[in-house]
Amino acid sequence: MDHDLSFHSGERQTASTYDEVRADHRYRYEWADRLIPSQGYGLDAFCGNGYGAWLLSKTRNLLAFDGSKEAVVFATEHFATPSARFAHAYWPFSLPHGVFDFVVSLESVEHVPDGAQFFAALVQSLKPGGMLVFSTPNEELLPHAPSGNHFHYKHYTLEETLALAVGEGLEIVAWAGQDTYLMQDGRMVGHLTDLDMTLKDQRPGQFNIVACRKPAQSRTVMARLRSALS
Repeated sequence: MDHDLSFHSGERQTASTYDEVRADHRYRYEWADRLIPSQGYGLDAFCGNGYGAWLLSKTRNLLAFDGSKEAVVFATEHFATPSARFAHAYWPFSLPHGVFDFVVSLESVEHVPDGAQFFAALVQSLKPGGMLVFSTPNEELLPHAPSGNHFHYKHYTLEETLALAVGEGLEIVAWAGQDTYLMQDGRMVGHLTDLDMTLKDQRPGQFNIVACRKPAQSRTVMARLRSALS
């Protein structure tokens, strides 16, 4: 399976201004921005061309990294702020434990073969009480095999997505679904309008996004999963 990390692979947003980035991608970061507390120091894991880090850094400090050196150069040139630092890294990597107030990783876990281990590394890097926001393509509404997306290893059902969080002891704060594509026979044939791409709370979409928090006290995995799905 060829996982092309180049900046112009066709998988990435390549706009040089925030408003030119496709609406569905902006909406996910804006959803995260509303839920993550202001201030604090965080991580944007696999930041792409840097537009999301630019948004989050308006009221926070953060480290943003990507697996593409070209993307990091582009982000530094077009989306640098005094509060955001861009760097190159690709999984597998090591993160310090318990240092970040928040972690954002949108449309990332499907790009690594061992998604659960990648997710666990993000969780370990959070401080107690820290928030993690992540999103995944939904296998139930955007199946991996018919889509032919060779950039992804797998897509996740809603239950699998929530289970990533609860399995690591996180509390679900909120989740939402987003539709992006017009589908025909399980394949993408076009894009929805910007209005139709808005996120809908607690309603599954072609992409699901989850905000979760690392608690001070643990709860059982099944109790957390039942709570998340209710």
